[in-house]
Amino acid sequence: MDESILNHFGDEYQGFPLKLKALSDQQWLIVLQAAPACRLRLSAESDLTKQLDSMGLSDETKIGDPILDEAYLIRADSAEARELLRQPEVLEALHQLTPFLELELTHKEYRLIRDGVSPTPASIESVLGPLCQLVKATLKPEGSQE
Repeated sequence: MDESILNHFGDEYQGFPLKLKALSDQQWLIVLQAAPACRLRLSAESDLTKQLDSMGLSDETKIGDPILDEAYLIRADSAEARELLRQPEVLEALHQLTPFLELELTHKEYRLIRDGVSPTPASIESVLGPLCQLVKATLKPEGSQE
């Protein structure tokens, strides 16, 4: 990875600890460390997962958004996660991040794998902005003990 990219962003973005890793020439793992309100995972649909879904054998969550429901296998196991996915600011951030290979909200970080991102600060910034918007919209409330 070009060190100038790491130097450009440093180890944080808008106050959140940041990790960048080039997985290939235009594929990036971007991690912002923050505690989301709930766990959630969206993965790009494959031919197999689409086929299972068409046969009614998929246990994925449908959120009523035709673009996201079609493009991603959504794992939102809690009612809280499903409710988050219905908030306009969350949907807007997800649409701005699309297309991505995987987005995961773990107990302590937001992990995004995105293809088609040129190894330039401007290109990475175009992904970090919506990811940070998602983080701000889904952060665990301060003082929450979960």
